[in-house]
Amino acid sequence: MKLIKSSKEMFNNNQTKIDCVISGQDETTVNKFNITWQVNEAIRPTSEETSSGGIKTSTMRLSLHESLSEVSCSASNGVVTVFQNLPPPKTDGTKPKVTVHILPDEDINENPSEVTLVCLVFNSVKQDYYIAWAEHIGQNTPIYQDGINFFPENRPTDKGYSVTSIYTTNKKKWQSHSFSCNVWPAGVKKPMITRTVSNSMINSIECKK
Repeated sequence: MKLIKSSKEMFNNNQTKIDCVISGQDETTVNKFNITWQVNEAIRPTSEETSSGGIKTSTMRLSLHESLSEVSCSASNGVVTVFQNLPPPKTDGTKPKVTVHILPDEDINENPSEVTLVCLVFNSVKQDYYIAWAEHIGQNTPIYQDGINFFPENRPTDKGYSVTSIYTTNKKKWQSHSFSCNVWPAGVKKPMITRTVSNSMINSIECKK
């Protein structure tokens, strides 16, 4: 059993989306489990539920003002009960430093048709963040996507904490789109920081050297 929180839903819909996932080799056994949610210790009905191929997923959606809630998910088949807890996000309000980097081709030559972007979020205090990526095409409204996010790590030499988010796109999009890493600290009503990068921006910097 695992709990998966999606950052993109906060940017797209001002909601926290959490999936509670149970899985097993026997689909019939998995389907017998009933999933129950609690938000701040109060039972809450699931927003939606799906089951297929030995994987059962229950989804909980929380409004923006509920995003700092403690959330737990339990699954029981009448004999066995499993439990997962998601504590309230850590929040301080301190503004983090955000940078976006592009991995060199020689570091990711396993797939030369892809470009990998890395967003680094650093803060002197430990906080939780919603981090989502967006692809920008002209004036079109961007649709936010989840990257691969790594939880805060202690960096004692720098006296702070870092969070890393990785996003991969193809080289065709990289030639014509711009990409942004968007950081929304937990407990803040609106996103705080956006960092944008594009192939044309990189080329412009290279030409000035």
